[in-house]
Amino acid sequence: MHNVNIKSFDLNLLAVFMTLWDTRSVTRASDRLALTQPAVSHALRRLRDAMGDELFVNAKGGLVPTSRSEALIGPVREALEKIHQALRDQETFVPSLAQREFNIAAGDLVEFSIMPQLVEHIRQQAPGIVIRLGPVPEEGFAYQRLESGDLDVVIGGQPLKELGVHNETLTEINLATLIWKRENLSKPRFPLALYLKRPHVVIRLPDRQGSIVDQTLAQRGLQRQIGAVVQNFMAMPMVAARTGYICNVPSRMASTFGELFEMSVHEPPIAFGTSPLIMSWHKRFDGDPAHAWFLDQVRSMVSLA
Repeated sequence: MHNVNIKSFDLNLLAVFMTLWDTRSVTRASDRLALTQPAVSHALRRLRDAMGDELFVNAKGGLVPTSRSEALIGPVREALEKIHQALRDQETFVPSLAQREFNIAAGDLVEFSIMPQLVEHIRQQAPGIVIRLGPVPEEGFAYQRLESGDLDVVIGGQPLKELGVHNETLTEINLATLIWKRENLSKPRFPLALYLKRPHVVIRLPDRQGSIVDQTLAQRGLQRQIGAVVQNFMAMPMVAARTGYICNVPSRMASTFGELFEMSVHEPPIAFGTSPLIMSWHKRFDGDPAHAWFLDQVRSMVSLA
């Protein structure tokens, strides 16, 4: 086994190692570290000499870590996070003076019903902070991006079960049922007969059997008709307003959609239950006062939405 002389080892190389692991590219690592590519290549050579291992080998898709790298990444990341946390302990965070970006991965509900208020609020409290919202990555990739720091928060309907992730239920989401106003429905609760007879606009078929609506109907021996399939919540009332179809949307969006598209808003004919809205973040941000402040802003805006 190769012995490393810790007294002469340059700890800055560990940051280069972790960035190469995250990016799998000398070019991308140099951009993230604000170093030249030759400087990163030189640091990689020093790492290889110190560790007595290639650490990363070139492949078609980029750098591939060796088994030695795989053994090192966990302890190295943990050690650097402890150093960062120790250095941050005495830091103070002043929102009005902060210059920072926060990256959120979330779906339509957050984008339409929470993001506008959140951006407005943060612009008033911390004008130097930028919020970037993108889609929730596919399974597995959300954790990777949280772990690497590319994402600050993931907000969705499912908790992330990997180690090192905090999950917090922000609220429970109810459904509302919308149809065009010309139907002249006077009662708050949508009539079940019309609900089953009239086609529905839904999101992302092919398989709706797992949805809370279809599952609840099936338990009662009932089934609705599917008239159209769209990609996001915004398209549902747009289609329903032109066709007379029914759409079910999160209740937090319902009043806005009703006003925009001249639709009447009702309670569903059956209690479909609620779905959780869960905020997930990585423990790498524990002790970061700016990140803690940002989480509090999200909580506040959800409670007001």
